[in-house]
Amino acid sequence: MKPTSPAARAALGGAGAALLAALLFALGAIPAHAEYRAYELEVVDRVDCAINKRPTCPRTVVKTSMSPEAYAGVHGGDARIGVVLLATWMCYGDTSGYRDICPRPQPRTPKFAVGETVKVALHNHITEGWQGKVELVYYQQSVRANVYGVRFAERQNVFARYFEKDLAKAAPAQPLTEPPR
Repeated sequence: MKPTSPAARAALGGAGAALLAALLFALGAIPAHAEYRAYELEVVDRVDCAINKRPTCPRTVVKTSMSPEAYAGVHGGDARIGVVLLATWMCYGDTSGYRDICPRPQPRTPKFAVGETVKVALHNHITEGWQGKVELVYYQQSVRANVYGVRFAERQNVFARYFEKDLAKAAPAQPLTEPPR
């Protein structure tokens, strides 16, 4: 049976609002646990390089909770800056109050070290046989494997990420049999 008098409806409405306010207050008292994705990005200012006719553009490494696309969009767009994803991992907690991003996870018993030359062992892949230097290594929990960031200097400084199983030690450079002329 619905109340018909305006006074009865107002009394029920006020009680409902008070109940809703009490419920929201109680839920706010429960501690919240958050997670966010962290990104390590390599950023190049394309306009500065073009204006100053630099042969190589200076690169800056940035740790952020913004995706590469969002970071580029906020900082002038793809025409202004170039952004390369170096690494990504999950962090737990929050970044309010300008708190730092959590550190990149350490690798677990890595097969290759930073600075080591490796060869891509993926079959039928565009990078098959390419040789490059390991620039970073970290453990990615979601796939339970180490991830290696490799830079290919002879291929216009292309940077790519690989799993440990997709890389092999590069053969040492062959010594010259004749002296150079």
